[in-house]
Amino acid sequence: MKIKNPKDFWAGLMFIGFGLFFVIVALGTPAFIDKLWGERLIPGYQMGTAVRMGPAYFPVFLGALLAILGAIIFVRAFASKLGAEETAVHLPFNFLDLIVAFVVFVVMVELAKHLKISNDYAMLASAVVLSLLAILFRPEAKALTLILASSLAFAYLLKPLGLVLASAALIFISAFGGHEFKWKEVAILTVALVIFSVVVFVKGLTLPFPICPDFIELCPIR
Repeated sequence: MKIKNPKDFWAGLMFIGFGLFFVIVALGTPAFIDKLWGERLIPGYQMGTAVRMGPAYFPVFLGALLAILGAIIFVRAFASKLGAEETAVHLPFNFLDLIVAFVVFVVMVELAKHLKISNDYAMLASAVVLSLLAILFRPEAKALTLILASSLAFAYLLKPLGLVLASAALIFISAFGGHEFKWKEVAILTVALVIFSVVVFVKGLTLPFPICPDFIELCPIR
């Protein structure tokens, strides 16, 4: 089969990869991978139900929708289009970058195992290392890398630091991936989005999100 639209081909692969990545992180690695690795690589989280959502519910459904959307776009890349021009697509990363990312992840997981700490810290450390490498050596991939890193930071910081600080980290890290970064504008946006998140998701939808960090016993907002 001939690729008619390289942009749809690579965009579809990227969406499928990212969607499956978030599904695996939320549910945990499959049993055959854990068996090959020798232990539970990614523990995953509880799924819950539509009435009482667990921490894995939201990322699993969004990741699945993203993967399905990617599959549709991927198939479209092979469909002929009248007047479509076959142009080369310049990707901000290459196969070697993917190998480096995999090696960084494996090293961080082994380091976490040696230090006897959770793999959650390995995921966060991998995101930090890859973000720094992207900023230094792949500036064209800076936006993509930091947006993914901000999502991981929010997922892993939500429970220990609460919704307010985790949302602030999400906004600041993703905003830093843009072409312009202005502290004042990002700070105002952060305050507005944090208030919106607390009012809508915690107060309105009554989702069981922690608002304050674990080390604050008397949280002023409950």
